[in-house]
Order: sequence, then structure tokens, then C-alpha cells
Amino acid sequence: MDEIKTNDRFDKLTNLDISTHYSAGSWWICKCSFMGAFAYWVVAQSPYDAPDIAEPLKAFDKYLDKLFKDDEVIEVRYEELQKLICEEVFESIPEIEKLNHAKIEQVGFIASSSRYHKTKPDYDYIDLSALARNVFYMLLREQITQS
Repeated sequence: MDEIKTNDRFDKLTNLDISTHYSAGSWWICKCSFMGAFAYWVVAQSPYDAPDIAEPLKAFDKYLDKLFKDDEVIEVRYEELQKLICEEVFESIPEIEKLNHAKIEQVGFIASSSRYHKTKPDYDYIDLSALARNVFYMLLREQITQS
């Protein structure tokens, strides 16, 4: 039986592969893709099983309104997308920046999780740098694999 060959281009589309091979590209991305990637990663990174993401999602929507204006899609280059979806942008939006704080803050306490010990959700938070990176690469991965 012949071995089935996969498309080498998508076989292992890691973040490094995207940065290495697709950083010169540009993509047409719709607002719903931005919103979907953001919502997905806020939920995935949340310490809560069913987080309330309404306020951060509305704030992100408002931020995107400035970019999209009346357009349904925008064309963005790799570098432009990096500037649109980054930790600094997320920190500048109060409703999103709030995700970076635990509900119960303890002074001088560093929360840590391990295989044997999980931090209680009220003491945990979402890392905005990781959130930005995950949203950024999810948008690109979707565009690359869809083209």
C-alpha cells in the first residue's frame, strides 16, 4: 500500500514555521475572525470553566471598529498584524487588561500550578502576552491553511 503524502506546507505549521515562512505575506481578514480567535483564547486560557467574557469581548469589538470602519475585511501584513494584536494593545484596553489580574490578589504571593497542585481560579489570571501571541498565530494559521 502506498504511503499517503501530506502537504508539506501544512504538515507542521508551528508558530516558528509561520514566522519563518510567512512573515512576508499579507492576508484579508474579517472582523469575525479576530473576534473568534480572541474569544477562543480568552476562554481557553481562563482559569474558570465558564468565564464571563462579555466585557472584554465588547471592548475588543470596539477596538476593532476603529480598524474596520465600514469594511467587512481588511488586508494586513504580518508586521501590521503584530502591532494590532500585541500585549501593549491588550494592556491599553482596561476591560482586557483586567484579565491580567486575579480576582483575589495577594501581595508578595506568586501563584504557581503544577501537575499535582492547581491554583484556585480566583487566584489565577490570563497572561496577556500569551493571549496576544495565541490570537496572532491563530489568525495567521487560519488564513494560511484556508488559502
